[in-house]
Amino acid sequence: MARITPRRYLELLAIYAKMDLASLMRDTRFMCLAMLADICANVSAIFGIFLLAWKFDGIGGLDRYEVLFMLAFGNIVRGVLFAMGGCNALFPSRIIGRGQWEHMFIMPLPYVVQLSIGVFPFTGSTKLLSGCVMLGIALQHIEITLPWWWFLTLIGCVLLSMVIMVGLSYLFSSLAFYAPVQCEEISSAVVDSVEYTSTFPLSGMTPYMKFPLLSLYPAGMIAWFPTMLLLGKSPLWAGLYHLSFALAIALLASYFFRKGFRYYVQRGINRYVAGGHRS
Repeated sequence: MARITPRRYLELLAIYAKMDLASLMRDTRFMCLAMLADICANVSAIFGIFLLAWKFDGIGGLDRYEVLFMLAFGNIVRGVLFAMGGCNALFPSRIIGRGQWEHMFIMPLPYVVQLSIGVFPFTGSTKLLSGCVMLGIALQHIEITLPWWWFLTLIGCVLLSMVIMVGLSYLFSSLAFYAPVQCEEISSAVVDSVEYTSTFPLSGMTPYMKFPLLSLYPAGMIAWFPTMLLLGKSPLWAGLYHLSFALAIALLASYFFRKGFRYYVQRGINRYVAGGHRS
């Protein structure tokens, strides 16, 4: 496999960005309508929580706009992932289960590069755009003093939440190496379930309900926990747990994904019949 320089990697990203821009410019009216529909769908999918917070003047220990901040944070995390998760990079079990992993063997690029260059910064940025707008609205109504390093902390929390979501997807996708037919869509099921559950604030929950959502099923680590840190409702040292958890998920995903890949190399996949169709 050929080595790739940082310059070549940026060139590949630019190629995908140009193709994405071309699709937008080729039929601008249709693509703008599609993006507007995506924004409406994204906002409506999470706005039920905000309406509940509005009706009851907050949920748990969070007021209306603090809940909006949490929803915006989660949308930004998901928005960045979906804008950068082209070519099913966020859903590797699809690539494995469909027998497409073998296609990557003959590509003259490392696996990481093949999985990370499929970016769609224009047509795939609807969640990111809606999240940024909601974040700006929330910050205008929240009484909080933001030091100069707050935005760096915001970026760091977004990156850690992204690592957790990607790590969970790859951790469960390692099962597709052993059962490709049954686990083809396991990554999408994991990502969708975490994405949906992460919109619920955990403030006010009892510890025995909150702990599983911050450990075994870490939906609370995607948006609620970093929101509590960023709004000053949890001490900054609690961010070490966010960092440690993201690191642990990344290490577990790397170990089991590599282990499954070694099994896959030895056994291969039997999803294609002689005619070339997937069984």
